[in-house]
Amino acid sequence: MNSKMAKVMVSMPDELLAEVDAEAERLGSTRSAVLRGYAEAAIQRRRKKRADAIAELIRDHAMDHGGRDVAQLIKEGRPQR
Repeated sequence: MNSKMAKVMVSMPDELLAEVDAEAERLGSTRSAVLRGYAEAAIQRRRKKRADAIAELIRDHAMDHGGRDVAQLIKEGRPQR
């Protein structure tokens, strides 16, 4: 992790903040660490979801073209010099 850390102000409902604080206490951690962990986990889930969607598109495209390699199809579609 980057050794530089920005300080940010985040607004949230009191009830949500109470849950974050309870989680921090349960973990023996800090509010900042809990929020940082939640942010990192959410970003990782989004990255995986996007990667899975791209992989599915590639598989679907390959199946639409007889299971042929997508890279080969692209090369074949390029104009000849």
